[in-house]
Amino acid sequence: MTEKINVGGVEVWALLDMIPPPYTPDDFFPSIPLDWWEPYRKEVFDQDGNLQLYYGCFAIRSQGKLILVDTGMGPGPHPERGNRRGELTDRMREEGLPPEEVDYVVHTHLHGDHVGWNLDTHGKPTFPSARYLAPRADWEYFRQPEIAPTAPFVAESVVPLEPLGVMDLVEGEHSVTDEVATLPTPGHTPGHQTVMIASQGQQGLVTGDLVQSMVQVMRPDWGSRADVDSEQARETRLAMMERIQQENMLVAAGHFPTGAHFGRIVTSEGRRYWQIAKPGG
Repeated sequence: MTEKINVGGVEVWALLDMIPPPYTPDDFFPSIPLDWWEPYRKEVFDQDGNLQLYYGCFAIRSQGKLILVDTGMGPGPHPERGNRRGELTDRMREEGLPPEEVDYVVHTHLHGDHVGWNLDTHGKPTFPSARYLAPRADWEYFRQPEIAPTAPFVAESVVPLEPLGVMDLVEGEHSVTDEVATLPTPGHTPGHQTVMIASQGQQGLVTGDLVQSMVQVMRPDWGSRADVDSEQARETRLAMMERIQQENMLVAAGHFPTGAHFGRIVTSEGRRYWQIAKPGG
């Protein structure tokens, strides 16, 4: 199923790398009592009462450049994810987006399910023509001696990019093209960044892990166990939800279900909702 949308003159594809095993809500959101979920059960729970996340990436074509936002979990199999395998490069080829033609890989942050396809099984860049843009604050954080042992995915999939000479550390609002730029949205990780698209009077935002479950559209004050700084992440989500609505941005959310990766945030009867966007924008 092709999920593609336009933001002005920019084309955006949703690319599903892997569907991991589901989480129980109290595992992924340990600070949220189970009875608080009741108003959102139909929107966010699967048939077994669990939370199903999706590991999605996005391809962007802007001004003749092909940009990949995040690289998923990687080929696998992944023992910690039920030995499931990633399919990103297969999905790209199916959409006519060969990995060899990627000009830029933009990492929203450096968690394992966002950097897994950086290198092939021979230790060479999976995207051989690309510059890999990684947030500097994440690079510095995850390489601290006390943090590095908890983040083996950085050592495996990010650190090797440096001696290969294909990685650039970015910070602030870094322009990739005249239509695409990074926007700092820290909290989930210190250097977490979203990707802003502005073209022909339209705006879009690739969220990274600004939101990880659809419930956070309705309850942006809820944080998951994966947030490095829970309070900063909460403040960032609250501010960005307001901005997204005020500026009527189209949103691309990689952890949302297939068929619902693209949407807008709308309010009805005093409550926010995720409104799935129609193909084309």
